[in-house]
Amino acid sequence: MPVISVSAFQLRDMLLDGGEIAVLDIRDEGLHTEGHLLLAASLPLSRLALDGGWRVPRRGTRVVLVDDAAARIAQAADLLAKAGYTQVFALDNFHTDGEAAGLGIFSGKYVPSKAFGEVVETRKHTPQLDTAALQALWAQTPDLLVVDSRTPQEFQQFSLPGAHSCPGAELLLRVPEALGSNGVVLVNCAGRTRSIIGAQSLINAGIAARVYAVENGTMGWHLQGLALDHGKTRMLAPARKPEQIAWGRQRALALLERTGGRVIDWAQLQALKSDPNATTYFYDVRLNADYQRGALPGARNAPGGELVQSTDHFAPVRHARIVLTDTDLVQAPMTAHWLRQMGWQADVLDPSTAPALLPAQPDHAAWLQMPAPVQSVTVPWLEAALRDGSPVAVIDCGSSIEYRHGHIPGAWYSMRSALPASLNALPMPGTTLVFTAHDEALAHFAAADAQAAGHDVRVLTGGTGAWRAQGLALETGAPRLLSPTTDVWYSPYEVEPEQQEAAMRAYISWETGLTQRIAGEPGVHFNVL
Repeated sequence: MPVISVSAFQLRDMLLDGGEIAVLDIRDEGLHTEGHLLLAASLPLSRLALDGGWRVPRRGTRVVLVDDAAARIAQAADLLAKAGYTQVFALDNFHTDGEAAGLGIFSGKYVPSKAFGEVVETRKHTPQLDTAALQALWAQTPDLLVVDSRTPQEFQQFSLPGAHSCPGAELLLRVPEALGSNGVVLVNCAGRTRSIIGAQSLINAGIAARVYAVENGTMGWHLQGLALDHGKTRMLAPARKPEQIAWGRQRALALLERTGGRVIDWAQLQALKSDPNATTYFYDVRLNADYQRGALPGARNAPGGELVQSTDHFAPVRHARIVLTDTDLVQAPMTAHWLRQMGWQADVLDPSTAPALLPAQPDHAAWLQMPAPVQSVTVPWLEAALRDGSPVAVIDCGSSIEYRHGHIPGAWYSMRSALPASLNALPMPGTTLVFTAHDEALAHFAAADAQAAGHDVRVLTGGTGAWRAQGLALETGAPRLLSPTTDVWYSPYEVEPEQQEAAMRAYISWETGLTQRIAGEPGVHFNVL
């Protein structure tokens, strides 16, 4: 369908008119993080069919596409039109006209959330300890409680020595019972945002403890030449005492009320979701493991700490409503009180009014289109084919970071966005191509792309995770690249070792400078308690 072009000046007015709008940067994430509009959410074209349906659920929402290539804009617009979206626009010349229209160009990932963390630290003067002060305190206080507010998966990759995992929305439930006799708790993350928000969450709730954020998190520790732990799985236990849960609930609900948030019932939620003129996101903010054991109908998982840390990922529709749920009425109101300070209409569902929990919904329920059918193969079939020297090539099309961390031995890497042209670089044309990724669905879509171009393709059932689950070895590094690796942002921890220190210092400088950079940006409405 024809795509209506809008200028940066028109986009600025759209951002300020109070109506729903989703500005979607459909370039690969690595390119997005090199420079993008502040309120443009990254949704690469390679994932639009998989993620567009849940990230922009209402088909009448205004969608503004951002890309340098007209052909990619046209492809995305066609996909959206076929899925029923009725207001799709393309942004003209954002690189050259954005600044003139008062729309800054920002590097980095999850910038609105990162900027909010810095604003909170500036306005609330969140207590922080640098590495030297932390070491001194640790020497005086051996049973010091240090909690890492990132996801359990991130914690396992690297952590401060002796720290425990306690993702952000879980802090008020788990920290009080774990406090030592010294009454001190330190909250860290990999950098700054989740340390600040985590520490300030406990302070806002009025926990009876001295609370500090670890300044610059594990980056600060690493920059002092100190070793991090790897592979740890320590996690604070959930609250067991009913009176502790009740206390946390009372404090969290009081904070929700202070920010103007509501507790609504199931009928009110259904009324909001059935409104054809407004988007209502419905998120279960518990940990993913709890969500997988049972979730409310229609709820998607967005652990509270991650929802605050990466709000533009979970809610790219500006001026949408967000309703949160949990089972204890602690994590949801704590998360909502932060979202409301970020300018979102965030409320909380009373779980006592909801139906029974059901198995979590499959991701494909929200896909904008299904991929073309592709023949699948099993791990035993692929292992035998590779062992016997059959004419088979494995194509890993997932995250290039995950490929570097571990891929099927002999696999080639290509971003989906580079297909099918990247396959021309294969040294063995005419072979059967078996597509895999840690995300099996992405591999299926990529295999369908190659099949449409005339290649003989298969998709590995269960993806690379199934290969690992069979106890088979993985190869590390990036020895066979068919495309660039701009599919994702490479954090300072993911660059080459000799570049890490400079990258960390640059990152910290970038993050601390965001408070001034966002001043005056259209559509930003932070209101810190």
